[in-house]
Amino acid sequence: MHPQDCLRWMLFALDWVSFSTLTPTFSLTLQPKRPVQALQALQAYYFCNWVHFISVHNEDMSSKRTPFCKRVTALAASCYIVSTAALSIERHPPLHTNLSFRSSDTRHIRPHPRVTIMHTNRQSTALKSEACENSASGIKQSITKRIGDLSVPAVLFASFLNLLGFTMASPIQPALGDHFSLPMGASFGSLSSAYPLGMMFGVFMWPTLSDVIGRKIVMTLSLFGSGMGLLLQSWAVSNHWTLEQFLATRVLTGCFAGNSPISKAYLADRGSEGNKRDLTKYLAWKDASSTMAFIVGPVLGGLLYRGGKNGLDNTGGLSFVIRFSAMCSLVASLSVATFMKSKDSNKETAARQSAGEDNHLDAKKSEELIACPLGTKLWTGVATVACVSALYHAADSTFFAFFPSLLQKKLQLDTGSIGLAFTSFAFISFAMSAFVSSRFIQTYGPVASCATGLGTIATALFTLSYVAFRSTGVGIGASAVIILAAAGFYYTGVPLYGPTVPTMLLQCVPPKRRGAVMGFDGTVNTIARVISPLIMGDIHKRRGAGWCFGVAGCYALTAASLAVLRRWTVLRKDFVTSRAKTS
Repeated sequence: MHPQDCLRWMLFALDWVSFSTLTPTFSLTLQPKRPVQALQALQAYYFCNWVHFISVHNEDMSSKRTPFCKRVTALAASCYIVSTAALSIERHPPLHTNLSFRSSDTRHIRPHPRVTIMHTNRQSTALKSEACENSASGIKQSITKRIGDLSVPAVLFASFLNLLGFTMASPIQPALGDHFSLPMGASFGSLSSAYPLGMMFGVFMWPTLSDVIGRKIVMTLSLFGSGMGLLLQSWAVSNHWTLEQFLATRVLTGCFAGNSPISKAYLADRGSEGNKRDLTKYLAWKDASSTMAFIVGPVLGGLLYRGGKNGLDNTGGLSFVIRFSAMCSLVASLSVATFMKSKDSNKETAARQSAGEDNHLDAKKSEELIACPLGTKLWTGVATVACVSALYHAADSTFFAFFPSLLQKKLQLDTGSIGLAFTSFAFISFAMSAFVSSRFIQTYGPVASCATGLGTIATALFTLSYVAFRSTGVGIGASAVIILAAAGFYYTGVPLYGPTVPTMLLQCVPPKRRGAVMGFDGTVNTIARVISPLIMGDIHKRRGAGWCFGVAGCYALTAASLAVLRRWTVLRKDFVTSRAKTS
């Protein structure tokens, strides 16, 4: 083995040992005294360590001479660091308090008679068995409590795995078109639109059903159905099914796409149990897990495709990538079924009504409706947030459709360099989601964060429009600085905006309707992502990329203005109402 490789694996072993010793140390010492500082230190440690490990193994993963097993092992090690960070986010009680006996458990335990002869052997045996039972019950309660605390990390981990399977398919789209002997236009037309076609049905049906029978069972079924659909796609590719049959399997897989709205509704249920500030924190972590999937997915998909490819035939590589995506969805389903704590809002409502708390429920509903930031009524608040979300997704789809071609045209970047640029930008988004977004929302409110994020996105898109229009007079160096700075602005604004839409929506609706509202928002966003590329493609054909980025910037600016205007209207109406009551 090369000495450099020995050093790298020694660093990984040192990381394993440091993780094994750091977590108990924080739990026993710093966490009981300063839990916030302990959590921030753990998050910073895992983030920096993951970036270090990716940079160390960057040469190995990109080298064609490196054995496939070694590259996959490096990726698996980095995924281990990511998963351990996700599992440590949910703060656990100190270890020494979990395994201790309660006073009610120990008051019946008498000391074992060593000197006193009055206690018989039978009595001492009974005392020993009672002590063992109390010890076992204490350990069982501790384990149960820890498993219950893993609900939020399990949902985040499942969201990461589910989106990882989706992002892994992005590098194989051209190869998938070659497999079916399609030209590039038809490949991106039919292959890319089949999944959203089924998704329009799935993102509305499954979240609405979760309001009726519970989040856990519906999320488990949705992830399991996605995994089985991906397995069917892998079977279709390996057995050379026709294009129509393969598209039918993609539509069927899209019908099970409902995990994201359900997970947001579940995180809202958990975040509203006690401290309301947990809602924005959980949603920010949800965006961070999604961003991590966009970082790892394309790299892992390319590695698996090259490893499974057999000579000139790409069938094995395509089938292997899709099959691995299916395994990710099935593991996510198993994670939700095992660790997620079930919470049914309808059952809680029925229990409250049977206990005679109808008035309390009505008062709580009225408080939630009044607290809606963009409307005093349910339908006005939901409609406004849905319009803002649709405008953002129209702008976002434009950015991802034409920004790679702008990099290739203005900076002469190849496909690998473009992928590396997107990965670098995703690190910015991940850092913002993990450490900044939730605190910004808690300090300034969801509407201010939404407007700030959309304003930053609009500024970035207008800057890209300026660079696209200036075909002459700007050197490659200056263009590179402007384009990369604008992209950095874009990836800074997205995590500021991302958690605000579900936060505002979930403040407007009662718990038993959260799934339906999130499903409605997902359906509107899917329609916007389907229609926007068609409109922008025609604009790009007639006017060029500059007009596309300019129109997308107008979309984002309109969304920010709409949010600010609606917030001003709501505050003005509340002010007039309160002034009329006082007078």
